[in-house]
Amino acid sequence: MVEKKEIEHLADLVKVNLSEPEKYIKQVEQILNYFDRLDKVEFQSDETLGIQITTEDLREDIHIQYGDSLIEHLKKDQNNFIRAPKMV
Repeated sequence: MVEKKEIEHLADLVKVNLSEPEKYIKQVEQILNYFDRLDKVEFQSDETLGIQITTEDLREDIHIQYGDSLIEHLKKDQNNFIRAPKMV
């Protein structure tokens, strides 16, 4: 069972002010119970845990030079901030 002092200690560690630490006790207990369930999962083989990819299977990175001046394509926003175009 999670206690109020443990919630307060966690809040102190992450530098968060909690006015009502008691209301988080149930949520933290649910999270811990979920991790307990995950710990009990059994795998038939280690192959299930991870898939290895060789470097031959990866695409080759190619640098493509951007032809235009990037500053010309930027839109000025309020307070003279610049909004950059979406990257795709």
